[in-house]
Amino acid sequence: MTGFRHTFSIITRALNVNSAADDSDGLAADLADPDLDWSLLLRLADQEHVTGAFAVALRRRNLFDGLPREAQQALRRRYFMGQEINTRIKSEAEEVVGLLNSVGCTPMILKGGLFLFETPSDGIGGRVLRDLDMVVPLADLEACVDIMQAAGYEPKDAEERWTYHYRPLHHKERMVPVELHIQAGEQRHFINAEEAWAHAVPVDVDGLKMVALSPEHRVMHNVFNSEIQDTGFLLGEVCLRQLIDLAAICVRHEETLDWHSIDRHLKEQGMSRAFRARLLLVRKLLGAPVPEELDTNTLSARFHLNHCLIQQKSPRLTYLTRWIAGVTAPLKPHHLDLTYECGTRGISMHAHRVKHIFKVISQHRGGIRESLAKYGQSMQ
Repeated sequence: MTGFRHTFSIITRALNVNSAADDSDGLAADLADPDLDWSLLLRLADQEHVTGAFAVALRRRNLFDGLPREAQQALRRRYFMGQEINTRIKSEAEEVVGLLNSVGCTPMILKGGLFLFETPSDGIGGRVLRDLDMVVPLADLEACVDIMQAAGYEPKDAEERWTYHYRPLHHKERMVPVELHIQAGEQRHFINAEEAWAHAVPVDVDGLKMVALSPEHRVMHNVFNSEIQDTGFLLGEVCLRQLIDLAAICVRHEETLDWHSIDRHLKEQGMSRAFRARLLLVRKLLGAPVPEELDTNTLSARFHLNHCLIQQKSPRLTYLTRWIAGVTAPLKPHHLDLTYECGTRGISMHAHRVKHIFKVISQHRGGIRESLAKYGQSMQ
């Protein structure tokens, strides 16, 4: 039976974007190995939310038809389910953009929503979407919410406090909720709204007006989401779905990306180590084109790479890190800054962190005990 690291490498080699280092023959041999543990492979792919992307990659390499019948069925079932869901979500996204356009707003579509409009139809089932994120100018937010509510969208909790995006808007006949952001993510200063809008680029869709973050801002946004917002750098998470998105940006904009401005900005934000660790992952695991002059082979980047791979061997450890990430999410510097406008560094931020800890404990004491008990049961 094949080991964990080899099994995980089969997934990342299939997803590799470096056409000059095509490993299809070696990959075909590994996929045909009777000792390959397909249950482990599918568990890893499902855990990272990349099973659909893995199926798409095998089809594009003409390797899908050579798989064992049971593996084909499992991958086909997951992919076609994702394709059907995402086709519906794309139609819903077009409807929402049309609604926002009708009140004079040109939204900025983020992450998975943008994937739906950039990806050919045969690959649309390759990504898991949980919601649609769109940035709208603060001055347009009220009109946008009004037109969405007129179309049947409603917030689940009308009293819920919100910071960087309005309360998620749900529609009983739609697949996913819509989040109308006023910032490009869970932050105020990392990529502020003015910079995001000033450098936004149009998305070409017939009859609709929408824009996307600039390629440089998309790289920064991706790194922020995986390493800071989702605490991947701190907790040793590969975040493979987001790594695939980063590799796609690197390939699509290989000739024009201003890596030096990205590097400079991330240094100013205190994210240089996390940035280099992320670039090492995307280069080593997915073959993304990263400039040689960016020194990604640092000690901390190599440590992070090995930390991620070792940690993935244990589902319990992975569950623990994700539980920790969920519990500590309200204490992240950028989240505190959104809540208290206390900045992301220094004494003020730490003082507000202590304040917020006591606030959370007092409000959710019973829920914390229940969460700890549930985690303890899962480890038995």
